[in-house]
Amino acid sequence: MKSIIVIGGGFSGLACIKRLLTYRGKAEITLINDKQDFNFLPLLPDCISGRVNPEYLTFNLANLSRRINFVKERVTGIDLEGKRVVFSGLTFNYDFLLVGSGTETNFYGNEEIRKAAIKLDNTDDVNSFIGVMSQGRVSAYVIAGAGYTGIEVATNLRVVLNKQGIKGKIVIVERATSILGPLPQWMKDYVLTNLKNMDIEVLTDLSVDRVYGRRIDLSGGQVFDDAVLIWTAGVETSAFIRNLNVEKSPQGRIRVDEYLRFNDSCFAAGDAAFFSYKDSYLRMAVQFSIVQGDCAGLNIIKSMQGKSLVKYRPVDLGYIIPMANNRSCGILFGFKVKGVFPVFLHYLMCIYRSLGLRNKLGVLLSVASFRLKW
Repeated sequence: MKSIIVIGGGFSGLACIKRLLTYRGKAEITLINDKQDFNFLPLLPDCISGRVNPEYLTFNLANLSRRINFVKERVTGIDLEGKRVVFSGLTFNYDFLLVGSGTETNFYGNEEIRKAAIKLDNTDDVNSFIGVMSQGRVSAYVIAGAGYTGIEVATNLRVVLNKQGIKGKIVIVERATSILGPLPQWMKDYVLTNLKNMDIEVLTDLSVDRVYGRRIDLSGGQVFDDAVLIWTAGVETSAFIRNLNVEKSPQGRIRVDEYLRFNDSCFAAGDAAFFSYKDSYLRMAVQFSIVQGDCAGLNIIKSMQGKSLVKYRPVDLGYIIPMANNRSCGILFGFKVKGVFPVFLHYLMCIYRSLGLRNKLGVLLSVASFRLKW
């Protein structure tokens, strides 16, 4: 009997397992994840405004299938030569392996900021953030990082402060010269205009320098007292991937071939994988994670059957920058979309990709009943 190990209970890992469960031969499938639950990350910022209840964003991985051995552990290493996964001083042997462990918040080695900042990696983090907000007013919310997540957090935060009748200052701090990295200029301009209309300040070419309790110092000398720091300034792969002796991207993502392999028996998918595409590489996105996980699962099955593998062929449907005042923007099949329409598409896809009927209905009813005060 072949032993298959899937590391990571996110979108790519679960897509791989769904495909593996179609295999009618004998195989032992083990899922290793450091948390008990799958967390639906794209909707975490919506929990801040109260648009979505965090309880609808989790799914207990132990309930996936009786055919899946679920192990709640944090992987510490992979022995490629011995074909073993290491955790808690123990080892599991494998015949085939998928690394789909995604990414986690990157504090760039700054332990001071790691201890002081609020991150948004899971629903526990969101609940902690909501708890901080409920303790009383602060003078400013400083959000480090002006990517997708930073902008979503800022706009949801403004919505909830408006509902509570609080004027609180919201500031996005970005180390780069502009927001949203390599995205088109029209999109940056649209987002900046919307942020300004929402009374959200954006500071570029600056970074968080020091944090002293509730005091935040920026690199340009600006100081915020009685402030809360929310960290959305970047992600990194898990430590065991960074220590893995294989070719990786500058972000630490595992470089894979056209079949999503990084050796004959090991595959990587989702944010943990680096896939070259049209003289560039694929960005981190749920749509790619799901399809890659499915393709990797199919290729594991074909490997066990001694059949030719299937090449992964990316299809980019587009992307959306959701903003909580229902003025979003994005690109869909190559066309620009703005306003309410991309908001509708965003929630439609989130409901479709949610795990479990209870969660799908919960998100649907939460979004439909939410009253935007703006």
